[in-house]
Amino acid sequence: MKTHKIAFLLLIFLFPMNLMSIASAEGISNYEVSKSVTYQVELNYTFTHTRISPQTYYFKVARLNDRQPNSTVTQYCPPYQESNLLYNSITGTDSLIMGSLDKFNNTYDLFNATLSSVTSDTIILSQKYKIKLSEVTFGSIFDSDIGTYNTSDEMFDLYCNNTEEYYERDDPDLIAASNSIVDPSDNPLEKAQKISSWVSDYLTYSESLPALEKGASWAYDNKLGDCSEYSTLMITLLRIQGIPARKVTGYLISADSNLQPTVGQVFNFQASSNGTSTLLGHAWVEYYIPEIGWIACEPQNPNYYKKSDYLRLNLNIGAWFFMPGASPGYDYISEFPHIPSPVAYDHDAYTFNYDVKITVLETNFNSPDLLIIIIISSILGIVIIGIVFLIRSSKKKRKEYLTY
Repeated sequence: MKTHKIAFLLLIFLFPMNLMSIASAEGISNYEVSKSVTYQVELNYTFTHTRISPQTYYFKVARLNDRQPNSTVTQYCPPYQESNLLYNSITGTDSLIMGSLDKFNNTYDLFNATLSSVTSDTIILSQKYKIKLSEVTFGSIFDSDIGTYNTSDEMFDLYCNNTEEYYERDDPDLIAASNSIVDPSDNPLEKAQKISSWVSDYLTYSESLPALEKGASWAYDNKLGDCSEYSTLMITLLRIQGIPARKVTGYLISADSNLQPTVGQVFNFQASSNGTSTLLGHAWVEYYIPEIGWIACEPQNPNYYKKSDYLRLNLNIGAWFFMPGASPGYDYISEFPHIPSPVAYDHDAYTFNYDVKITVLETNFNSPDLLIIIIISSILGIVIIGIVFLIRSSKKKRKEYLTY
C-alpha cells in the first residue's frame, strides 16, 4: 500500500497540472493557447460629401471588441482577441457618442453630421489599437466537465430560444435535419462537432452570391452558401438542439490558415466608394457550453469545430443590429458592415476611402512539441516504475532478512 502511495505522490509532483488545458474562475475551462500574435491596427476613414445640397448622415461604427476572460464587457469568453484602443479621433460631426454598448455587448462610436460642399464637407475617423490574437483550441471535454444550462439566462433569449428572420428554428425541415444529425445522448460538444461536419459536407461554397444574406432555410433548400450561410445554418441547427449559438463577424488578416506572420510584417487593406475592396470580410460561429465557455467554430472547415486562430479580427457578435437614422422596417440589419457605412437618403452624394494597416509587433509560436512531451513522459514513467521496483525489492530483502 505504501508503495502505491509513494508512486501516486510522485505522479502529483511530476505532473502538477494538465499541460493541455486551462481552468478559469470566469466559467471557462479546457482550452489551450498555444500560439499568439500581437498586432498594431491602424484604421483611417475619410468621408466626403460631394453635392452642393446638404444631407444628414448617421454613422454607427463598430470597434474591435475586447474578447477575453478579464474583459469588462464579455462573459465566458477565452482570450480570442485582447484589444486595447490606443487612439480614437472623429472630426467633422454634429454630435458624437463614443463607446456605446448594445445588448450583445458590442462597442460602437455613434455620430451624425449634416454636410454640404459649401460648408464643412468631410468626416475623418482615425483609430489605433494594440491587439493580441490567440490560437485557442479546446482539448478533451467529458460529460463530467460540462455544467447544466440555465435556460432562464438572458443568453437563451439572445442566442437560442427565438425564431427570427434568417434563423428559422421553427422550420420543420431544419428541425428534422438537426435531429437526424445528432443522437439524443450526445453531449453539446458532440452535437456541435456532428453539426459542423454535416454543414461543411452539405453546403457548396459560392463566391457569386449577392451581399444580401439568405438565411438558414434558404441555405438548406439550395445546398449553397458563403460564410454567412454556413454560419447561419449551423447556428440554427444548434439552437434547435437547445445550444446557444451566435454569429461572429469581422475580417481576416489572411485566408491562409497556415500563415505564421513575422515581426515587422505589414498587411495593408483598402476599400473605397468606387466599389473596390481588399478587406477579407468573414463570418464564423460561437456556441456555448456551460463551465467550458463560448467555443469558436469555422463551419467551412470541420477541423475547426473547437478552434480559432490568430488571423481573424472580430467586430461584432449577434444579429439584427439597430441602425440610428433609418426608417422603421430598415432600422435593423442582420449583419453589421465591417466597412463604416452611413444611413442616408442619397448614397451617390458622397465618396469615402477606408485604409487598414496591420503591423506585426510580437509573435509566439512556441507550442509544445508532442513528440518531446511523449519522450519526457516516457522517461518520467520509466523513472517512477524504477523507483517503485527498488522500493518493492528493498521491502522483499528486508522481509527475507527478518525471516532469518
